[in-house]
Amino acid sequence: MRELVVKIAEFFGMYEFLMKIGNRIEKKRQNKAFAKYGLDALREAVMAAQESGGRLFLAFGSLLGAYREKGFIPFDFDLDTGMMAEERTEDLYAAMLRHGFTMVRQYYIKETGRVCEDKFNYKGVSIDIHYFYHNGNGELFCELCLPHESKPWREANKTDGFPALVRTLCDSPLSQHDFLGVPVFLPDRTEDWLRTLYGPDFMTPNPKWSMDDHKKRSVISEERMYRRSC
Repeated sequence: MRELVVKIAEFFGMYEFLMKIGNRIEKKRQNKAFAKYGLDALREAVMAAQESGGRLFLAFGSLLGAYREKGFIPFDFDLDTGMMAEERTEDLYAAMLRHGFTMVRQYYIKETGRVCEDKFNYKGVSIDIHYFYHNGNGELFCELCLPHESKPWREANKTDGFPALVRTLCDSPLSQHDFLGVPVFLPDRTEDWLRTLYGPDFMTPNPKWSMDDHKKRSVISEERMYRRSC
């Protein structure tokens, strides 16, 4: 039924308009859920990662919030976390389920099978686990999925996939810290990471930050990304 509605919307040229409305409604719902369950979601995810033998650390906007705001960024309503790729095991998914999460989707590189990101949901809270890989030059990299250049996501996923941004960061040890009562890992070189991700003025809040800002400091991968929906 959903696919039929999408095709009708595309036929009448209303797909993007309806997507914008749907995204606004979904964002309001996510904001309410995050205010109520955001910290619980982080706590449960950290415990699930530990049970599977991995270390979950804060990344991207959640890392910025922990460093700059000593909490969550007021206008950021999802959780961005990371895990070293070599620490990801199949036990992670079972552990996340035990702790109340549902698997939403996974992003991966089809040519190599490399898993880039897992997206989970906890009581309406969205949490992303980005997987960080060593590039052999003393650096880490992870990949972020972008919308297709022209195709709706279902068509893109069946054909040529999605463009991907490659974010490269300095390698860093991880240390456990208390974040709002949750023991979570942070990179020891947090300032270097944030400066690379957000520029030298990362301590100045920017409510209009978007993926376009990420693009300015990223490289477009030569590989295409695909997604598995759960």
